[in-house]
Amino acid sequence: MPKLVNSKSGEHHDFPLGVLEATGRLTDGDRKILIMDVGKDGAAQLAGLQVGDRIAKIENKIPDQFSKKTDAGLSGPQDLLGRSLDKQSGSNSRLSIEVLRGQETQKLNIILPKSSSFSFSSPQSCSKRIEFLSDIAKQLVKTQQANGRWKPGVGGDADVYTTAFCGLVLLANNDTTHLPSIKKAIEFVIKASVASIDTNDPKKGPKNWQTAANGIFLAEYQLATGDTKYFDDLKKCCDLLAKRVTEKGTMGHHFSIPYSGGGLIVINVQAHLAWALGEKCGYRIDEKAWASSFSEVKKSQDPKTGALGYSSRAPWSPDVSARTGGMITALMVAGREEKFARSLADSLIRLNGRMRHAHAMSSIGLIFGFSGIKTAAKPDYAKVMSVWIPYLELARLPKGGAAFFGGKRNIGGDQYLGYASIGNAMVGLVLASADDRLFMHGGSKKGWLVGQK
Repeated sequence: MPKLVNSKSGEHHDFPLGVLEATGRLTDGDRKILIMDVGKDGAAQLAGLQVGDRIAKIENKIPDQFSKKTDAGLSGPQDLLGRSLDKQSGSNSRLSIEVLRGQETQKLNIILPKSSSFSFSSPQSCSKRIEFLSDIAKQLVKTQQANGRWKPGVGGDADVYTTAFCGLVLLANNDTTHLPSIKKAIEFVIKASVASIDTNDPKKGPKNWQTAANGIFLAEYQLATGDTKYFDDLKKCCDLLAKRVTEKGTMGHHFSIPYSGGGLIVINVQAHLAWALGEKCGYRIDEKAWASSFSEVKKSQDPKTGALGYSSRAPWSPDVSARTGGMITALMVAGREEKFARSLADSLIRLNGRMRHAHAMSSIGLIFGFSGIKTAAKPDYAKVMSVWIPYLELARLPKGGAAFFGGKRNIGGDQYLGYASIGNAMVGLVLASADDRLFMHGGSKKGWLVGQK
Protein backbone atom coordinates (compact mmCIF):
# COMPACT_ATOMS: atom_id res chain seq x y z
CA MET A 1 0.00 0.00 0.00
CA PRO A 2 1.26 3.53 -0.73
CA LYS A 3 2.55 5.57 2.19
CA LEU A 4 0.56 8.80 2.32
CA VAL A 5 1.29 11.81 4.50
CA ASN A 6 -1.79 13.94 5.19
CA SER A 7 -1.41 17.66 4.47
CA LYS A 8 -4.07 19.55 6.41
CA SER A 9 -3.09 22.93 5.02
CA GLY A 10 -2.73 21.73 1.44
CA GLU A 11 0.98 22.37 1.00
CA HIS A 12 1.35 18.99 -0.71
CA HIS A 13 -0.76 16.15 -2.08
CA ASP A 14 0.38 12.52 -1.80
CA PHE A 15 -1.22 9.91 -4.05
CA PRO A 16 -0.69 6.36 -5.33
CA LEU A 17 0.76 5.59 -8.76
CA GLY A 18 -1.46 2.60 -9.43
CA VAL A 19 0.13 -0.55 -10.83
CA LEU A 20 3.57 1.09 -10.63
CA GLU A 21 3.38 0.48 -6.85
CA ALA A 22 4.84 3.78 -5.75
CA THR A 23 3.75 6.99 -4.02
CA GLY A 24 3.98 10.42 -5.62
CA ARG A 25 3.79 13.95 -4.25
CA LEU A 26 2.73 17.20 -5.91
CA THR A 27 2.66 20.79 -4.71
CA ASP A 28 0.88 23.73 -6.30
CA GLY A 29 2.36 24.55 -9.74
CA ASP A 30 4.38 21.31 -10.07
CA ARG A 31 4.80 19.56 -13.40
CA LYS A 32 7.07 16.87 -11.98
CA ILE A 33 5.91 14.06 -9.67
CA LEU A 34 8.24 13.62 -6.68
CA ILE A 35 8.64 9.94 -5.76
CA MET A 36 8.14 9.48 -2.01
CA ASP A 37 8.05 5.69 -1.78
CA VAL A 38 8.70 2.70 -4.05
CA GLY A 39 7.12 -0.66 -3.27
CA LYS A 40 9.41 -3.65 -2.96
CA ASP A 41 9.59 -5.78 -6.12
CA GLY A 42 6.91 -3.69 -7.79
CA ALA A 43 6.95 -2.54 -11.40
CA ALA A 44 8.52 0.81 -10.51
CA GLN A 45 11.35 -0.66 -8.44
CA LEU A 46 12.10 -3.35 -11.01
CA ALA A 47 12.42 -0.63 -13.66
CA GLY A 48 14.86 1.33 -11.47
CA LEU A 49 12.66 4.15 -10.12
CA GLN A 50 14.01 5.53 -6.83
CA VAL A 51 12.79 7.64 -3.93
CA GLY A 52 13.64 11.27 -4.67
CA ASP A 53 13.28 10.91 -8.45
CA ARG A 54 11.04 13.43 -10.19
CA ILE A 55 8.99 12.19 -13.15
CA ALA A 56 9.45 14.95 -15.72
CA LYS A 57 8.01 13.30 -18.85
CA ILE A 58 5.43 10.59 -19.39
CA GLU A 59 5.33 8.94 -22.82
CA ASN A 60 7.60 11.79 -23.97
CA LYS A 61 5.04 14.41 -22.87
CA ILE A 62 5.56 17.17 -20.30
CA PRO A 63 2.59 17.24 -17.93
CA ASP A 64 0.46 20.31 -17.37
CA GLN A 65 0.85 22.06 -14.03
CA PHE A 66 -0.79 20.68 -10.90
CA SER A 67 -3.18 23.04 -9.14
CA LYS A 68 -4.37 22.62 -5.57
CA LYS A 69 -7.63 24.34 -6.48
CA THR A 70 -10.52 21.93 -6.03
CA ASP A 71 -12.16 22.81 -9.36
CA ALA A 72 -8.99 21.70 -11.21
CA GLY A 73 -9.83 18.07 -10.40
CA LEU A 74 -7.19 15.65 -11.66
CA SER A 75 -5.73 17.94 -14.32
CA GLY A 76 -1.95 18.00 -14.57
CA PRO A 77 0.52 15.16 -13.98
CA GLN A 78 -2.11 12.86 -12.42
CA ASP A 79 -4.31 13.04 -15.49
CA LEU A 80 -1.45 12.38 -17.90
CA LEU A 81 -0.05 9.49 -15.86
CA GLY A 82 -3.43 7.85 -15.31
CA ARG A 83 -4.46 8.14 -18.94
CA SER A 84 -1.08 6.88 -20.10
CA LEU A 85 -1.40 3.81 -17.90
CA ASP A 86 -4.91 3.24 -19.20
CA LYS A 87 -3.83 3.73 -22.82
CA GLN A 88 -0.90 1.34 -22.44
CA SER A 89 -3.20 -1.41 -21.15
CA GLY A 90 -2.68 -4.75 -22.86
CA SER A 91 -0.19 -7.59 -22.97
CA ASN A 92 3.55 -6.83 -22.97
CA SER A 93 2.84 -3.13 -22.46
CA ARG A 94 5.39 -0.64 -21.19
CA LEU A 95 5.29 2.88 -19.83
CA SER A 96 8.04 5.22 -20.90
CA ILE A 97 9.02 7.90 -18.38
CA GLU A 98 11.85 10.36 -18.00
CA VAL A 99 13.00 11.20 -14.47
CA LEU A 100 15.22 13.85 -13.00
CA ARG A 101 17.64 12.28 -10.51
CA GLY A 102 19.70 15.00 -8.92
CA GLN A 103 21.02 16.93 -11.92
CA GLU A 104 20.88 13.95 -14.27
CA THR A 105 18.09 12.73 -16.54
CA GLN A 106 17.23 9.03 -16.64
CA LYS A 107 14.91 7.28 -19.09
CA LEU A 108 13.00 4.29 -17.77
CA ASN A 109 10.73 1.74 -19.46
CA ILE A 110 8.39 0.19 -16.94
CA ILE A 111 6.84 -3.20 -17.74
CA LEU A 112 3.15 -3.02 -16.83
CA PRO A 113 0.86 -5.83 -15.66
CA LYS A 114 -1.55 -7.03 -18.34
CA SER A 115 -4.86 -5.19 -18.27
CA SER A 116 -7.67 -3.81 -20.43
CA SER A 117 -8.71 -0.17 -20.65
CA PHE A 118 -11.23 1.71 -18.49
CA SER A 119 -12.20 3.86 -21.47
CA PHE A 120 -15.96 3.91 -22.02
CA SER A 121 -15.30 3.63 -25.77
CA SER A 122 -13.49 0.35 -25.17
CA PRO A 123 -15.56 -2.87 -25.42
CA GLN A 124 -13.44 -4.31 -22.61
CA SER A 125 -14.24 -1.42 -20.24
CA CYS A 126 -17.25 -3.07 -18.58
CA SER A 127 -15.35 -6.30 -17.93
CA LYS A 128 -12.42 -4.36 -16.46
CA ARG A 129 -14.73 -2.47 -14.09
CA ILE A 130 -16.39 -5.69 -12.99
CA GLU A 131 -13.03 -7.42 -12.56
CA PHE A 132 -11.66 -4.51 -10.51
CA LEU A 133 -14.80 -4.45 -8.35
CA SER A 134 -14.53 -8.20 -7.83
CA ASP A 135 -10.86 -7.85 -6.81
CA ILE A 136 -11.80 -5.15 -4.31
CA ALA A 137 -14.58 -7.31 -2.87
CA LYS A 138 -12.19 -10.25 -2.48
CA GLN A 139 -9.69 -7.97 -0.75
CA LEU A 140 -12.40 -6.79 1.66
CA VAL A 141 -13.42 -10.36 2.49
CA LYS A 142 -9.77 -11.20 3.08
CA THR A 143 -9.19 -8.24 5.40
CA GLN A 144 -12.46 -8.44 7.36
CA GLN A 145 -11.73 -9.10 11.02
CA ALA A 146 -13.18 -11.98 13.01
CA ASN A 147 -15.78 -9.77 14.71
CA GLY A 148 -17.13 -8.64 11.32
CA ARG A 149 -15.64 -5.17 11.16
CA TRP A 150 -13.00 -3.62 8.93
CA LYS A 151 -10.09 -2.00 10.69
CA PRO A 152 -10.35 1.78 11.07
CA GLY A 153 -7.47 4.21 11.13
CA VAL A 154 -7.99 4.93 14.82
CA GLY A 155 -9.92 3.56 17.75
CA GLY A 156 -13.32 4.80 18.81
CA ASP A 157 -16.35 4.23 16.61
CA ALA A 158 -14.87 4.83 13.15
CA ASP A 159 -15.06 1.09 12.45
CA VAL A 160 -18.87 1.18 12.30
CA TYR A 161 -19.03 3.79 9.54
CA THR A 162 -16.21 2.09 7.64
CA THR A 163 -17.85 -1.31 7.95
CA ALA A 164 -21.18 -0.06 6.62
CA PHE A 165 -19.54 1.20 3.41
CA CYS A 166 -17.39 -1.91 3.00
CA GLY A 167 -20.54 -4.00 3.38
CA LEU A 168 -22.21 -1.97 0.62
CA VAL A 169 -19.36 -2.88 -1.74
CA LEU A 170 -19.89 -6.58 -1.07
CA LEU A 171 -23.61 -6.19 -1.77
CA ALA A 172 -22.84 -4.35 -5.00
CA ASN A 173 -20.38 -6.98 -6.13
CA ASN A 174 -23.27 -9.45 -6.31
CA ASP A 175 -21.39 -12.58 -5.26
CA THR A 176 -23.49 -14.93 -3.10
CA THR A 177 -20.35 -16.53 -1.64
CA HIS A 178 -19.79 -13.23 0.18
CA LEU A 179 -23.12 -13.38 2.03
CA PRO A 180 -21.47 -14.74 5.22
CA SER A 181 -19.10 -11.74 5.26
CA ILE A 182 -22.00 -9.34 4.67
CA LYS A 183 -23.98 -10.86 7.54
CA LYS A 184 -20.96 -10.70 9.83
CA ALA A 185 -20.65 -7.02 9.01
CA ILE A 186 -24.34 -6.47 9.80
CA GLU A 187 -24.07 -8.27 13.12
CA PHE A 188 -21.09 -6.10 13.99
CA VAL A 189 -22.80 -2.77 13.29
CA ILE A 190 -25.89 -3.90 15.19
CA LYS A 191 -23.89 -4.97 18.24
CA ALA A 192 -21.50 -2.01 18.19
CA SER A 193 -24.00 0.69 17.29
CA VAL A 194 -27.68 -0.04 16.59
CA ALA A 195 -28.19 -1.95 19.84
CA SER A 196 -27.56 1.22 21.87
CA ILE A 197 -30.50 3.06 20.28
CA ASP A 198 -33.40 3.98 22.57
CA THR A 199 -35.98 5.73 20.41
CA ASN A 200 -37.71 6.97 23.57
CA ASP A 201 -34.57 8.91 24.44
CA PRO A 202 -32.89 10.42 21.36
CA LYS A 203 -30.12 11.81 23.54
CA LYS A 204 -28.80 8.26 23.79
CA GLY A 205 -27.32 6.07 21.10
CA PRO A 206 -24.77 6.36 18.28
CA LYS A 207 -23.80 9.46 16.32
CA ASN A 208 -26.02 10.48 13.43
CA TRP A 209 -23.52 9.91 10.64
CA GLN A 210 -23.00 6.38 11.94
CA THR A 211 -26.75 5.76 12.34
CA ALA A 212 -27.47 6.92 8.79
CA ALA A 213 -24.72 4.73 7.31
CA ASN A 214 -26.10 1.75 9.22
CA GLY A 215 -29.59 2.47 7.91
CA ILE A 216 -28.35 2.74 4.32
CA PHE A 217 -26.44 -0.56 4.66
CA LEU A 218 -29.33 -2.45 6.30
CA ALA A 219 -31.82 -1.19 3.71
CA GLU A 220 -29.63 -2.13 0.76
CA TYR A 221 -29.14 -5.58 2.31
CA GLN A 222 -32.89 -6.17 2.55
CA LEU A 223 -33.41 -4.93 -1.00
CA ALA A 224 -30.58 -7.16 -2.27
CA THR A 225 -31.64 -10.34 -0.50
CA GLY A 226 -35.29 -10.02 0.45
CA ASP A 227 -34.26 -10.98 3.99
CA THR A 228 -36.33 -8.96 6.50
CA LYS A 229 -34.47 -10.24 9.55
CA TYR A 230 -32.89 -6.86 10.25
CA PHE A 231 -35.87 -4.64 9.42
CA ASP A 232 -36.49 -3.73 13.07
CA ASP A 233 -32.87 -2.56 13.34
CA LEU A 234 -33.30 -0.53 10.14
CA LYS A 235 -36.44 1.02 11.62
CA LYS A 236 -34.57 1.96 14.81
CA CYS A 237 -31.93 3.80 12.79
CA CYS A 238 -34.51 5.71 10.75
CA ASP A 239 -36.64 6.53 13.81
CA LEU A 240 -33.67 7.84 15.78
CA LEU A 241 -32.66 10.11 12.91
CA ALA A 242 -36.21 11.44 12.69
CA LYS A 243 -36.32 12.21 16.41
CA ARG A 244 -33.05 14.14 16.16
CA VAL A 245 -34.34 16.60 13.57
CA THR A 246 -35.05 19.91 15.32
CA GLU A 247 -38.13 22.08 14.67
CA LYS A 248 -35.90 24.24 12.46
CA GLY A 249 -34.80 21.16 10.50
CA THR A 250 -31.20 21.19 11.68
CA MET A 251 -29.16 18.12 12.58
CA GLY A 252 -25.75 17.64 14.19
CA HIS A 253 -23.23 14.93 14.86
CA HIS A 254 -25.39 13.71 17.76
CA PHE A 255 -28.46 15.06 19.54
CA SER A 256 -27.01 18.52 20.14
CA ILE A 257 -26.61 20.95 17.24
CA PRO A 258 -23.09 22.40 16.70
CA TYR A 259 -22.01 25.78 15.32
CA SER A 260 -24.37 27.82 17.51
CA GLY A 261 -27.33 25.83 16.26
CA GLY A 262 -26.33 26.00 12.59
CA GLY A 263 -26.04 22.25 12.15
CA LEU A 264 -24.49 20.18 9.39
CA ILE A 265 -26.36 19.55 6.15
CA VAL A 266 -24.16 16.54 5.39
CA ILE A 267 -25.95 14.79 8.29
CA ASN A 268 -29.42 15.73 7.00
CA VAL A 269 -28.54 14.39 3.58
CA GLN A 270 -27.44 10.97 4.81
CA ALA A 271 -30.55 10.77 7.00
CA HIS A 272 -32.76 11.43 3.95
CA LEU A 273 -31.03 8.66 2.04
CA ALA A 274 -31.53 6.21 4.91
CA TRP A 275 -35.23 7.17 5.08
CA ALA A 276 -35.67 6.87 1.31
CA LEU A 277 -34.06 3.43 1.15
CA GLY A 278 -35.92 2.37 4.29
CA GLU A 279 -39.22 3.27 2.62
CA LYS A 280 -38.38 0.79 -0.17
CA CYS A 281 -38.17 -1.85 2.56
CA GLY A 282 -41.53 -0.97 4.13
CA TYR A 283 -40.50 1.79 6.54
CA ARG A 284 -43.04 4.58 7.00
CA ILE A 285 -41.26 7.91 6.73
CA ASP A 286 -41.93 10.49 9.43
CA GLU A 287 -43.27 13.20 7.12
CA LYS A 288 -42.82 15.99 9.66
CA ALA A 289 -39.14 15.14 10.13
CA TRP A 290 -38.64 14.80 6.36
CA ALA A 291 -40.31 18.16 5.66
CA SER A 292 -38.40 20.00 8.40
CA SER A 293 -35.07 18.57 7.33
CA PHE A 294 -35.76 19.14 3.63
CA SER A 295 -36.63 22.77 4.34
CA GLU A 296 -33.19 23.26 5.90
CA VAL A 297 -31.57 21.48 2.96
CA LYS A 298 -33.24 23.81 0.44
CA LYS A 299 -32.16 26.86 2.44
CA SER A 300 -28.59 25.58 2.22
CA GLN A 301 -28.45 25.74 -1.57
CA ASP A 302 -25.79 28.18 -2.72
CA PRO A 303 -27.39 30.67 -5.11
CA LYS A 304 -24.06 31.07 -6.93
CA THR A 305 -23.26 27.41 -7.63
CA GLY A 306 -26.65 25.72 -7.19
CA ALA A 307 -24.98 23.11 -4.95
CA LEU A 308 -25.51 22.49 -1.22
CA GLY A 309 -23.36 24.29 1.35
CA TYR A 310 -22.54 23.53 4.97
CA SER A 311 -25.89 24.81 6.30
CA SER A 312 -28.52 27.50 5.77
CA ARG A 313 -26.21 29.83 7.68
CA ALA A 314 -23.26 28.98 5.42
CA PRO A 315 -24.57 27.97 1.98
CA TRP A 316 -21.23 28.68 0.29
CA SER A 317 -18.65 25.88 0.20
CA PRO A 318 -16.03 24.41 -2.13
CA ASP A 319 -16.80 20.92 -0.75
CA VAL A 320 -20.17 20.30 -2.41
CA SER A 321 -20.15 16.70 -3.58
CA ALA A 322 -21.20 14.61 -0.56
CA ARG A 323 -24.06 16.90 0.42
CA THR A 324 -25.25 17.52 -3.12
CA GLY A 325 -24.82 13.98 -4.43
CA GLY A 326 -26.32 12.38 -1.34
CA MET A 327 -29.43 14.58 -1.49
CA ILE A 328 -29.88 13.95 -5.20
CA THR A 329 -29.74 10.22 -4.52
CA ALA A 330 -32.21 10.39 -1.63
CA LEU A 331 -34.76 12.37 -3.66
CA MET A 332 -34.46 10.14 -6.73
CA VAL A 333 -34.78 6.95 -4.65
CA ALA A 334 -37.84 8.39 -2.91
CA GLY A 335 -39.33 9.78 -6.12
CA ARG A 336 -39.71 13.23 -4.56
CA GLU A 337 -38.75 16.72 -5.72
CA GLU A 338 -37.12 15.33 -8.85
CA LYS A 339 -36.92 18.77 -10.49
CA PHE A 340 -34.89 20.04 -7.54
CA ALA A 341 -32.74 16.89 -7.62
CA ARG A 342 -31.93 17.42 -11.28
CA SER A 343 -31.01 21.04 -10.66
CA LEU A 344 -28.57 19.82 -8.00
CA ALA A 345 -27.22 17.26 -10.47
CA ASP A 346 -26.57 20.01 -13.02
CA SER A 347 -24.43 21.85 -10.48
CA LEU A 348 -22.56 18.69 -9.50
CA ILE A 349 -21.75 17.85 -13.11
CA ARG A 350 -20.43 21.35 -13.63
CA LEU A 351 -18.39 21.15 -10.41
CA ASN A 352 -17.37 17.50 -10.66
CA GLY A 353 -13.70 18.41 -10.22
CA ARG A 354 -14.53 18.90 -6.53
CA MET A 355 -15.86 15.36 -6.01
CA ARG A 356 -12.98 14.11 -3.87
CA HIS A 357 -13.40 16.90 -1.33
CA ALA A 358 -15.94 16.58 1.48
CA HIS A 359 -15.40 17.55 5.10
CA ALA A 360 -11.80 16.32 5.28
CA MET A 361 -12.90 13.16 3.46
CA SER A 362 -12.47 12.01 -0.11
CA SER A 363 -14.58 8.91 0.40
CA ILE A 364 -18.09 10.27 0.84
CA GLY A 365 -17.55 12.94 -1.80
CA LEU A 366 -16.92 10.35 -4.50
CA ILE A 367 -19.39 7.77 -3.18
CA PHE A 368 -22.34 10.15 -3.05
CA GLY A 369 -21.17 12.32 -5.95
CA PHE A 370 -21.24 9.47 -8.44
CA SER A 371 -24.49 8.03 -7.07
CA GLY A 372 -26.18 11.42 -7.44
CA ILE A 373 -25.08 11.90 -11.04
CA LYS A 374 -26.05 8.35 -11.95
CA THR A 375 -29.56 8.60 -10.52
CA ALA A 376 -30.53 12.07 -11.77
CA ALA A 377 -28.35 12.68 -14.82
CA LYS A 378 -27.73 9.28 -16.39
CA PRO A 379 -27.01 10.65 -19.91
CA ASP A 380 -24.13 12.71 -18.44
CA TYR A 381 -22.75 9.93 -16.26
CA ALA A 382 -20.37 8.38 -18.81
CA LYS A 383 -18.96 11.83 -19.65
CA VAL A 384 -18.16 12.51 -15.99
CA MET A 385 -16.81 9.01 -15.44
CA SER A 386 -14.46 9.43 -18.40
CA VAL A 387 -12.98 12.48 -16.65
CA TRP A 388 -12.24 10.27 -13.65
CA ILE A 389 -10.61 7.35 -15.48
CA PRO A 390 -7.14 8.46 -14.23
CA TYR A 391 -8.43 8.25 -10.66
CA LEU A 392 -9.52 4.62 -11.17
CA GLU A 393 -6.22 3.76 -12.85
CA LEU A 394 -4.02 5.36 -10.19
CA ALA A 395 -6.00 3.72 -7.37
CA ARG A 396 -5.74 0.22 -8.90
CA LEU A 397 -3.25 -2.13 -7.27
CA PRO A 398 -1.69 -4.92 -9.34
CA LYS A 399 -2.13 -7.63 -6.72
CA GLY A 400 -5.80 -6.92 -5.95
CA GLY A 401 -7.76 -4.18 -4.27
CA ALA A 402 -7.52 -0.41 -4.42
CA ALA A 403 -5.23 2.15 -2.86
CA PHE A 404 -6.63 5.20 -1.11
CA PHE A 405 -6.47 8.24 -3.40
CA GLY A 406 -7.08 11.34 -1.29
CA GLY A 407 -8.08 14.92 -1.89
CA LYS A 408 -5.75 17.85 -2.27
CA ARG A 409 -6.26 19.16 1.23
CA ASN A 410 -7.16 17.70 4.60
CA ILE A 411 -7.96 13.96 4.43
CA GLY A 412 -7.96 13.47 8.19
CA GLY A 413 -11.49 12.09 8.13
CA ASP A 414 -10.45 9.27 5.82
CA GLN A 415 -7.34 8.70 7.92
CA TYR A 416 -9.71 8.30 10.89
CA LEU A 417 -11.75 5.72 8.96
CA GLY A 418 -8.64 3.85 7.78
CA TYR A 419 -7.00 4.43 4.41
CA ALA A 420 -6.89 0.76 3.38
CA SER A 421 -10.51 -0.03 4.28
CA ILE A 422 -12.22 3.16 3.13
CA GLY A 423 -10.00 3.33 0.03
CA ASN A 424 -11.36 -0.01 -1.15
CA ALA A 425 -14.91 1.00 -0.23
CA MET A 426 -14.61 4.31 -2.05
CA VAL A 427 -13.27 2.92 -5.32
CA GLY A 428 -15.59 -0.10 -5.12
CA LEU A 429 -18.71 2.06 -4.87
CA VAL A 430 -17.56 4.34 -7.69
CA LEU A 431 -17.14 1.24 -9.89
CA ALA A 432 -20.49 -0.15 -8.78
CA SER A 433 -22.26 3.06 -9.78
CA ALA A 434 -21.51 2.33 -13.44
CA ASP A 435 -23.67 -0.79 -13.45
CA ASP A 436 -26.69 0.15 -11.28
CA ARG A 437 -25.48 -2.28 -8.63
CA LEU A 438 -27.41 -0.73 -5.70
CA PHE A 439 -30.68 1.19 -5.29
CA MET A 440 -28.54 4.22 -4.48
CA HIS A 441 -27.04 3.85 -7.97
CA GLY A 442 -30.38 3.71 -9.76
CA GLY A 443 -31.07 0.00 -9.34
CA SER A 444 -34.73 -0.98 -9.21
CA LYS A 445 -34.65 -4.77 -9.04
CA LYS A 446 -35.20 -6.30 -5.61
CA GLY A 447 -33.58 -9.57 -4.51
CA TRP A 448 -30.77 -9.24 -7.05
CA LEU A 449 -28.17 -10.91 -4.87
CA VAL A 450 -29.95 -14.16 -3.98
CA GLY A 451 -31.36 -14.25 -7.50
CA GLN A 452 -27.84 -15.07 -8.71
CA LYS A 453 -27.80 -18.48 -7.03
